Amino acid sequence: MKTIGLLGGTGWSSTIGYYKLLNEMVHERLGGYHSAKILLKSIDYHDIMMNYGKNHDAVANLLKIELSELLSLKPDCVIICCNSLHKYYDMIKEQLNNTIPIMHAVELVAKYTKKQGYNKVLLLATKFTMEDGFFETILINNGIAVMIPSPQEREEMQIIHTQLMENKITNEAKKYFQHLIEKYGDQDAVVLGCTEFPLVVNQDNSHLPLIDPVYLQASEAVKYSLNLSSLNEE
Repeated sequence: MKTIGLLGGTGWSSTIGYYKLLNEMVHERLGGYHSAKILLKSIDYHDIMMNYGKNHDAVANLLKIELSELLSLKPDCVIICCNSLHKYYDMIKEQLNNTIPIMHAVELVAKYTKKQGYNKVLLLATKFTMEDGFFETILINNGIAVMIPSPQEREEMQIIHTQLMENKITNEAKKYFQHLIEKYGDQDAVVLGCTEFPLVVNQDNSHLPLIDPVYLQASEAVKYSLNLSSLNEE
């Protein structure tokens, strides 16, 4: 079994979900007392969060430092436990001189969405991710139409995101997303483009199929770890 590296703490409440999911997936496949081999580097996320949408170079440099330290420990593959940070990974990846596979959340979403035959999706994410365009552009370049909620809805989702970063999970947040998804019910599926949103959105409160980058990254990493076929090869 290969070792999966996690760049986590981005934020910590959703990193817990990665750890749990990876172990569940390995145990489901291998049984017994098997669990995932995981190398977790949990970072202080404050300086990155404070610079989103303000200083792209600062975020990219901070990510380069943290990711380089994780890569130096030689995991067999890596998950960046944050959707937004993939914008900055794309900015620095050529500087890393890295040969260790990175499970790219946005690219995996695009491949999965096309494979499922979905032509139009609702993107739910942080205000930064919905307005910056890096996630949307990759989907559009793959022939997928993207619906972005209204400015007011983006603000309301940002408030919920702040709560989730502190692991404050409320029924009000779950109901909000249920009503929001119903409003945009003519889409083929919903992309959970914020790593924390799976804490309050699942098939219990979404009548549309969900595309969860956390699940896709974990699934791809486990397949790689166990030498199984990957999404890229299917």
